[in-house]
Amino acid sequence: MPAKSSSSPALLLLLVSLLASALAFPALVVGCAQGDPRTVDVTPVEPVATQQPAEPAPTPVPTTPAPKPTANPDDAMTPEVTSVTPDKGTVGAIGPSIVVSGNNFVPRSVVQLDGTPLATNFVSGTELRATIPTSKLATVAVLRLSVGTSPPGGGASKEVTFEVQNPTATLTSLTPLSRVAGSAATTIQAGGTGFVPGAKIVFGATDLTTTFGSSTSLEATIPASLLVTSGSTPITVVNPPPGGGTSTSISFTVTNPAASVQNINPSAAFVGSAAFQMTVNGAGFVGGSTVLFNGASLATTYVSAGQLKAQVPAGSLGAAGDFPVAVSNPPPGGGVTAPLVFRVQYPAPSASSLTPSSVAAGSGPTDVVVTGIGFFITSQITFDGAPAATTYQDATHLKATLTAAQIATAGALSVRVVNSTPGGGTSSALAFSVNNGVPTIASLNPSSVAAGSADRTVTINGNGFVATSTAKSNGILVSSTYVNANTLTAVVPASHLLNPGTVAITVTNPAPGGGTSGVRNLTIGCDTSGVDVALGAVGNLTTLPTNFAAAANMACFSDETNDSTCLATTLDPARPQPGRYWVVQNTAGTPVTLSAWADCTASGKSDDAFLTFYRRPTPPATETERLVCASEISQGVAWGNGRNSPEPGVSSFCPGLTKANGGGLALGVCEKVVVHIQPWNVTSLTYPAPPTVKLKPE
Repeated sequence: MPAKSSSSPALLLLLVSLLASALAFPALVVGCAQGDPRTVDVTPVEPVATQQPAEPAPTPVPTTPAPKPTANPDDAMTPEVTSVTPDKGTVGAIGPSIVVSGNNFVPRSVVQLDGTPLATNFVSGTELRATIPTSKLATVAVLRLSVGTSPPGGGASKEVTFEVQNPTATLTSLTPLSRVAGSAATTIQAGGTGFVPGAKIVFGATDLTTTFGSSTSLEATIPASLLVTSGSTPITVVNPPPGGGTSTSISFTVTNPAASVQNINPSAAFVGSAAFQMTVNGAGFVGGSTVLFNGASLATTYVSAGQLKAQVPAGSLGAAGDFPVAVSNPPPGGGVTAPLVFRVQYPAPSASSLTPSSVAAGSGPTDVVVTGIGFFITSQITFDGAPAATTYQDATHLKATLTAAQIATAGALSVRVVNSTPGGGTSSALAFSVNNGVPTIASLNPSSVAAGSADRTVTINGNGFVATSTAKSNGILVSSTYVNANTLTAVVPASHLLNPGTVAITVTNPAPGGGTSGVRNLTIGCDTSGVDVALGAVGNLTTLPTNFAAAANMACFSDETNDSTCLATTLDPARPQPGRYWVVQNTAGTPVTLSAWADCTASGKSDDAFLTFYRRPTPPATETERLVCASEISQGVAWGNGRNSPEPGVSSFCPGLTKANGGGLALGVCEKVVVHIQPWNVTSLTYPAPPTVKLKPE
């Protein structure tokens, strides 16, 4: 018998393995490019019957086991799909990108839609991505999705569904939006997006018979039975399932008819009035009608379709103006009527008193309070028609300020109160007096003038002077000039300045008010310039030292002739002697006779000197002027006219020119003269110079 092949058992084992695999996978995916997955039928191999040996089997010969087949690295497991995201789409939308999640995905795995492979993006062993064609979203449908993996290995997953649903409708417009209550059946057009065949327009809770026009247009008819009662009803569009749903609503209004107002009573009130009831007459009023005052609802009582009554509160009458009054019929419909005007106006004010009612002219700014009735925050005080900045204090008091310029001069101001429009008016006038005060004089400049002066302008300083102030000198009105409230100038005439004394100066302010100041005296004195001796009052004795030692030498008077008159006397230049001059003035305030003499009693000798007067205000400057004396020259009883001193002592040469001896010199008021004395010989011991000279006005 030939030897048996050792490969027969191994071949038998391979065939058995292939048969088991075929039974486990009856259909293997062999292609995924087009159409359904293709399968390969594997027919099971029947095991070959082995004829039993007729004879006992020989003892087996040990053999080597066949090697196991090597695993194919491209073998893939059957894919599994657990979910698809999203799993729904909307009719008419653009095909969405989907994410397929599962297990056992490989790069050659393909997503299939209703058996048609889609362009697939492998992400990982658990995720694939693909896009559903827009054409698949044209109508409502349920699409089948699966994943297939081609051999080796691989296979097809179980299917999952992707539902194409109706969108939710969007309602954006409604035409018309309203009808008056009682209207007939009304056709409406709904505009929006996402409408689908089978969509319905719903009026409140009532489905309307709806005609589909397009995805953006529907039409339906509202029956008359739904338009009987006023009100607002929501209208929506409902798309049928799958998907679909109800849109947002737009209100359709069944309106009330419009009302009208014919007149109101009263039609006006004053600012600040109390609350009152207004009657409104018109048409179309309903139980829910409301009277509106300047847009605010008033408490309203329905009387009839032609009349309402409303309560106007005091708060609505606080400000002036023309305010609208209308009637509002409640919605839906109804609305607000054309308004009529209700006027809140100011009354005419009334002024009764002023505080203060007068002021002195020239005063500073002065506050004036007006008392009266009918005053408001907008009321204004006027002074002589000129508006003033006004402060509202209360309904009976206002305050304004008079400026300094307004009360600079005396007079009367008309004070009124003005209320503005609407209404308003002007009060009657109250008189405010600007009175001149009584002036006062504080000082004069100059305070004294020389007697005999010409007209003299004097500055009067004081208080309370006004532009119409006048000045008087010794009670006589004189020319004056107003400078300011504290200064006047006045011209005192020369006739008031003739003699020393005083001139009474006064200032008078005219009415209203006014009065005369107290007297301020202007002193009239002598011009004392260059005066050595003021003689003083009548009888006043002045003693002057001769002090010849300090006197300048000059030609001595000559006594060669016995004529002592000024015209006959000469000078002896060859015999100079010191001479003294004194400028003396009559300050007695009255004409006097000047007496002058030497006092020769002290020496006990025959004092000898020449004494004379010069009717001039300054000493002679030359020898020629020395000879122009007033009348005569005295050298005692021993020479000439023999005018002797009343105090001669033992001397016959003691000079004196006195009223008593007829040699005195008559002086006018304030007149200045020169008294001159010169010793016969200042060095003589027998005929010494007199030590003193005495002067007396008599």
